[in-house]
Amino acid sequence: MDFGPLVPANNPAVREIQPTQSFDPGRPMGPRLYSDLPSQESTIGESLRILRKRKWLILASLVTIFSVVAIASLKLPKVYEASGTIEINKPDASLNFQNSTTFSLDYFDPTELETDMRILQSDLLALQVIRDLNLDRRQEFSGQAPPSPSSSLDLTPDPLQSDPAQASAAIGDFKSSLRVNLSPNTRIIEVHYRSRDPQVAATVVNTLMQTYVENNFKARFDSTMQASDWLQRQLVDLQMKVETSQEKLVRYQREHEILGIDEKQNITMAKLDELNKQLTSAQSDRMDKEALYRLVESGDPDAIASSAGGIETGAGSQSASQLL
Repeated sequence: MDFGPLVPANNPAVREIQPTQSFDPGRPMGPRLYSDLPSQESTIGESLRILRKRKWLILASLVTIFSVVAIASLKLPKVYEASGTIEINKPDASLNFQNSTTFSLDYFDPTELETDMRILQSDLLALQVIRDLNLDRRQEFSGQAPPSPSSSLDLTPDPLQSDPAQASAAIGDFKSSLRVNLSPNTRIIEVHYRSRDPQVAATVVNTLMQTYVENNFKARFDSTMQASDWLQRQLVDLQMKVETSQEKLVRYQREHEILGIDEKQNITMAKLDELNKQLTSAQSDRMDKEALYRLVESGDPDAIASSAGGIETGAGSQSASQLL
């Protein structure tokens, strides 16, 4: 098909537009949705400007907080802590009813220290100290003011004995202020007690340790008495058996016209001699512990420290320090 010669159309001239910026393939096209982030210098400067603008408000807030804390600290009651130490020595092994030659006197059972710590923290010992010092009548225990001197001869029954709930609360308050811990790698137990009154704190520590020592000596004394009584009964029974055996032996000798045997070869006599020796040792140990128990009851710390061999209390280790 032939369309004839081409005739130029009456169209305006096409102009070429040059780009104002060079084309960058990695640069996103289109309008920017977010402005550039401020630099670190501008952020610090803005913060300083805000602080300078509100410096009086910030200073007033700091002064107010400091004043409130200072007033609250001044109104809080002062708390004092007293401390004391107890040295747990090796138990007395003078009464040994076992014929074991492998027992070492240098051995010390570590559970003994744990037991002594539990005893110092026990409710029974705490209740005994509370009763001795009348701590349940103090305001920090009962929340009430102490009785006036005119009512010191009050004949009302002991509230700790009549009211178990009050006794339990008093024990809880006492144990919350008591702290007992063991010094590392030693046999020394530290006793600490906190109170608003420094004299009360020191008295509680001294009374707690003294009561523990007295109870410990009493328990050992009772144990020695029981061992002595047991040996006494065994000795009486054995003497009766020996007398009966000797009568039978004499009768047998007369009937068969034989000579008597040597007493050193008599097993019963040997056992009797052994029990006699144990009884003598037990009686001697009982008298020693009885004398020591009397010293403990007398309350003389110098005599107790010079005579006690099982437990020593550090009389000069008590101290009171202000906590708040």
